[in-house]
Amino acid sequence: MYAPVFAACAAVVALTSACRPEPAETRGAAAAAAAPSHDTTVMATAPDSLGFELVLPRQVRAGEPVAITLRVQNRAGRTLDLYLRGRTITFDVVVARAGGEVVWRRLEDEIIPAIVHLRPLASGERLEAEAAWDQRTKQGKRLEPGEYVARGFLLVEGDPLETPPAAFRVIEQ
Repeated sequence: MYAPVFAACAAVVALTSACRPEPAETRGAAAAAAAPSHDTTVMATAPDSLGFELVLPRQVRAGEPVAITLRVQNRAGRTLDLYLRGRTITFDVVVARAGGEVVWRRLEDEIIPAIVHLRPLASGERLEAEAAWDQRTKQGKRLEPGEYVARGFLLVEGDPLETPPAAFRVIEQ
């Protein structure tokens, strides 16, 4: 009974003490623009802590790139020190069919440097990381239309932080 509570507390502690931002020069133009109202945004947050969210379109046409944004925002009333893995913000996105079969991982076969980067995150400050997915499976095949779920992971010192699942649909062109 206590294990889920302890795990949740540990995740909050890890989040508040172990994250890393993406340098401004590596952000795309879309990071500066507000997310369209038709996007799916799912967020994990703890009071007086960090908000962690994944933003992607609710529906995309088959074959079109899928813009994915991972956001971390300091919701505390004080500066938080974030300890992030890699030289720049390192995050993964996992896309699975509605039944759970993983079709794509952003960091599949990637080697992440064993570097921890300390970045203070001021109260209210937000960090964003972006990825574009070409709708190809890990085997390189075009994705079939249907229902899918994406999850975002921020690689921090310790276990990665995970967003709640974000459902989206791929439709015929």
